[in-house]
Amino acid sequence: MRSSKLTVAGLVLAFFDTLSFAQTVEEAEDGTIRIKIDDPAVHAVPAPVPQVAKVAAPIITPAPEVKDSVVNGGSPGDLTIAITNSYGAPLSLSFEVNAGAPAFVGNPQPTSLPVAAETSYAVPSGWAGRVTVGKINHCDNSKIEGSFYGAGNGDIDVSYVDGYSAPITCSVGDVVVTGCNMELFDQECAAPDSVPEMGPDGKPAVCSNSARSKDWGPASQFFSSCAGAAYTFPKDDGANIGMISETLISCCVGTSCPASPHQKAQKRNVKSPRANAPSLLPRSHRLREQLHGRSPHGHKHHA
Repeated sequence: MRSSKLTVAGLVLAFFDTLSFAQTVEEAEDGTIRIKIDDPAVHAVPAPVPQVAKVAAPIITPAPEVKDSVVNGGSPGDLTIAITNSYGAPLSLSFEVNAGAPAFVGNPQPTSLPVAAETSYAVPSGWAGRVTVGKINHCDNSKIEGSFYGAGNGDIDVSYVDGYSAPITCSVGDVVVTGCNMELFDQECAAPDSVPEMGPDGKPAVCSNSARSKDWGPASQFFSSCAGAAYTFPKDDGANIGMISETLISCCVGTSCPASPHQKAQKRNVKSPRANAPSLLPRSHRLREQLHGRSPHGHKHHA
């Protein structure tokens, strides 16, 4: 009987020999067979799981708030007048303010604007004045003029009343609100108008306007193509379509600039004020005189 049990034990041992882990088969005194298994997988201590450091979520810093019309030390809410030189020659800029009105922010002095360059000037509430633009610094140059009494109470126009030196249009958004982009020097500046000074290129730099003292015009032959688009006589009020609520006005000097739909001939790059029109408010001539403080459109007439 014992040998039979040993035979069974031997068979069991032979079976476990085929396994990959160690084992021991023992027979107890009572004939019981005990099997001890030494499996490393059973007794192995699990390897420690590497700890992954927690990475804090990045802190997103919001972009700085962009303040409208903060130019050259200005303040939010100022009116900004941007000027781009698309004229093909350097431009002379000079600045005037009406009596009692605050100056341009930074009190800019006469300067030159290179070809294809852009500059911006801020004006505070209460401002009324003008920027003269031309190939030379002359009092009869083309002018960007306006007044500003806070958002919703601004006014801008292009004036050739004193004279013409370069074509200018001004826009709010992509809509031309005043000015004429025609090169009037494509024709002769002849009597009753006059050329007071030649430019560095040997060509007329300025054509002085003989209708400057004729409130109701009409415009002379030289200026007539821009009548109703830019001021060509003191009450040529078609050149100004209303008070502007926006605080950024973009003015462009040159024939490639967007044209006013009010130009009488040779319109170029015309954009209608009907599409995407800026916020405009109608105004009376009397209110306009109050805003500009001098003549109906802020001109400082020269004898």
